[in-house]
Amino acid sequence: MGRRGHGDPTTTMATEPRSATIRSGVSYFTAAPGPRVAQYAVTLDTASLYRWIPDDTTTTDALNVLAHTGGYAGRWHRVRWDDKGANLTNAAEDVAMAGKPLRVLPLSTLSASRTKTLKTAGAAAGDVIRIVRLDVEAFTMPIVSQASGATIFTFPASQSWFADFRFNGTNWEPTGWGRAP
Repeated sequence: MGRRGHGDPTTTMATEPRSATIRSGVSYFTAAPGPRVAQYAVTLDTASLYRWIPDDTTTTDALNVLAHTGGYAGRWHRVRWDDKGANLTNAAEDVAMAGKPLRVLPLSTLSASRTKTLKTAGAAAGDVIRIVRLDVEAFTMPIVSQASGATIFTFPASQSWFADFRFNGTNWEPTGWGRAP
């Protein structure tokens, strides 16, 4: 008798990872029924990778979160790549998903404490923005969630740090942070 487990077609212990299905465009998702299990699909019209999240009820926006017709409950979410956006500057500024999710404050940038505001526009539940502070000047850098107006994290003065912020569908919240090497 052979070993049963992951990869054995006679067992139901685990779901095999599957390749993304190629679809002609985002219009496919709105016309097709929702699948029963999580899966991925690539669209040819936007060259985007989408992930099906069962039972999700996030508000649709016709690009980042897509609805479906019939089938199982859930939504298609566009997978965001960990692309580096423009460097952060020596100014109070807004940080948004449209500006790419990895943002860096370079060395010798701050001449005073500067607030960075995480914008909700264009953010979908589950999105993560990572901010890396390489600057070691003697100033703090507070991070504010636009929706609540609250300071949700403050980068300490004179130290290189990173922090991850996750959008919960309403507000940004810190999910991890630490000293940058």
